[in-house]
Amino acid sequence: MYRLVLKKVWSIISIFFLLLFHWCRADTVRICIWEGNQKPSLEQFKGKYRGQLSLLRWNKKYMVINTMDVEEYLFGVVGKEMGNTWPFEALKAQAVCSRTLLYYYKDISAKKKLPYDVTDTIYHQVYGGVFSENENIIKAVEETSSQVLAGQTDGNEYNIVPSFFHACCGGHTNSASDMWGNKYCLMEGVKDPYCSETPFFTWHRVFTKDDLKSITGLEISSIRVLNFNKSGRCSQIELQGTWGKRIIEADNLRMMTVNNSTTFASKKSLPSTMFTITCNGNEFIFDGKGYGHGVGLCQWGARRMAEQGKDYVEILKYYFPELKLITIQQFKTVKHNISLEKPQTGGRYDFSSTASSCLS
Repeated sequence: MYRLVLKKVWSIISIFFLLLFHWCRADTVRICIWEGNQKPSLEQFKGKYRGQLSLLRWNKKYMVINTMDVEEYLFGVVGKEMGNTWPFEALKAQAVCSRTLLYYYKDISAKKKLPYDVTDTIYHQVYGGVFSENENIIKAVEETSSQVLAGQTDGNEYNIVPSFFHACCGGHTNSASDMWGNKYCLMEGVKDPYCSETPFFTWHRVFTKDDLKSITGLEISSIRVLNFNKSGRCSQIELQGTWGKRIIEADNLRMMTVNNSTTFASKKSLPSTMFTITCNGNEFIFDGKGYGHGVGLCQWGARRMAEQGKDYVEILKYYFPELKLITIQQFKTVKHNISLEKPQTGGRYDFSSTASSCLS
């Protein structure tokens, strides 16, 4: 009897210390690295990822979940989202953006009660596991350890703001509210002289009427841009045919072309919405600038800034002038709210001006 009681007590103590260990340890992230209808073997994933692998069934599908330390997860992200041989300070800026986005996605996942925090695709952040790591990337993540971007009110409350990024802004970054609606604040566009003369600064695409019919399902006789936003991107376009007229968001057309193509780089996809349209007989000619949605960090601009001697704090300050660089520990020890909405206090937002001021 005594041994039985002692065994139960010891089990309770073991569970307590196990929970305490998990509570005290560094933050973890759950990545869905595979999803399908057929049950897979975990053996095929071993050796490719850090952390632990687990198999679960959710919503009638099997999922392979990779659970690991947040910082080690970033080792496999930064090199997939930005060239892994790029300048060191640009990689550090990317590490901060990717870390901030991760915490934003983790909060969304928790509210939706999903069995994972992020997927390994472009819908969250591309994650390649250990084969995407190198010494430079690991060092960039470690030297920015725990740092995130946030808005700060006069009452010292922080809001994690999703620090989006894209390949090339074409000379002016896009306002998040113009792109996705008024729920996004503190993400206004800035002029960017740094990304000129980079691979995606200008582009040229030609679509025939048959191309556009395949993409939109409509026989289109004319297209015109109705308006542009503050950054010079098309907001709405008007399509016209024998069936009448239809007004659509320019980004909807862009995503139609992307979804109809194998890659963003396809000659039959629109890299951005910063374009003009001319008609030449059976063809519609799109001449444009930039690659991606244009919100937040311009990666090619960040590369050029780093090549000119700017450090990652200066890069982030340039593209996110209304945000502050803090550690996630600072965020957790003050009253905070992970939100995209501007706080009701209408507080002034700031960005730390020096690297040392962002550290606790």
